[in-house]
Amino acid sequence: MKSKGIYMKNILFFGLLIFLLAGCDRLTSDIPDIPERREPRVRGILLARVNDWAIGREDFNNQIEAVRTLAPEAELDSPEARRRFLEEIVNLEILAQKAERRGLSEDREIEEAVRNFKRNLLAQKLLAEIAGDVVVTETEIENFYENNKMRLREPEERRIREIVVPTRAEARDVLVRLLQGESFSVLTRRYSIAESKNEGGDLGYIFPDPEDRFQRFWEIAFTTDKGETSNYFRGPEGNYYILQVEDVRGGRVASLHEVRDDIRELLRGRKIENRREDIIYNAKQEFIIEINEGLLE
Repeated sequence: MKSKGIYMKNILFFGLLIFLLAGCDRLTSDIPDIPERREPRVRGILLARVNDWAIGREDFNNQIEAVRTLAPEAELDSPEARRRFLEEIVNLEILAQKAERRGLSEDREIEEAVRNFKRNLLAQKLLAEIAGDVVVTETEIENFYENNKMRLREPEERRIREIVVPTRAEARDVLVRLLQGESFSVLTRRYSIAESKNEGGDLGYIFPDPEDRFQRFWEIAFTTDKGETSNYFRGPEGNYYILQVEDVRGGRVASLHEVRDDIRELLRGRKIENRREDIIYNAKQEFIIEINEGLLE
């Protein structure tokens, strides 16, 4: 459970963000020394005002929804939480007006930050318009599925047992005895030099991990049929390995129904990115652009 202090910090952050974005009304661009009592233009019943700034119930509810979008975990349903949120918005406005009266709104860093925020917001608005126009058809989804079926397989895991011996002669002897029907786990405990010998060579369910085992190990482990024992093969450290595949799970190709939404979002993202790149490319033909990359070295 979050502490009250952490909760209020979150409210402060999102309150500031929403304050910058909009949702309330300011009657004039400058704050006078003596506040003028004029009715502000707000949406919904007036909830609060500070001099020429005001916020209505509809504005407030819109800001609540904006916070839920940014932070779904934020608790803003109770009357007490909503009261604290409104109080924090008012407190931010009070601080902002005090800062303006001190002339801080003309501070170069503030002006630059506001300018950068506006430009970022404009770029995001353009991207949002691009995204709104993008459509992915069922035919595109089906074609992608058919062309990428094998990439849509669930991860395959195999339950593997191993015997590791130091010489080729021992490996050959153990393999012969296995083929004659002797127990893999019994021979493992008797001859294997691997740490897995105490578990009868059982490595559990594993999937290819280049950092865990060498390439040849994975090739043998994932090409030997279920219930079969591999031939012996030499590892990079000089020891000899024999593997047995006890079980195979996973590896199923997901149905189109299962992955349709994921494919749609993937293709939609690609289209948005392509349109973004087109806009940038065309703009570069029109704009005067100079980039001195050499200064970054």
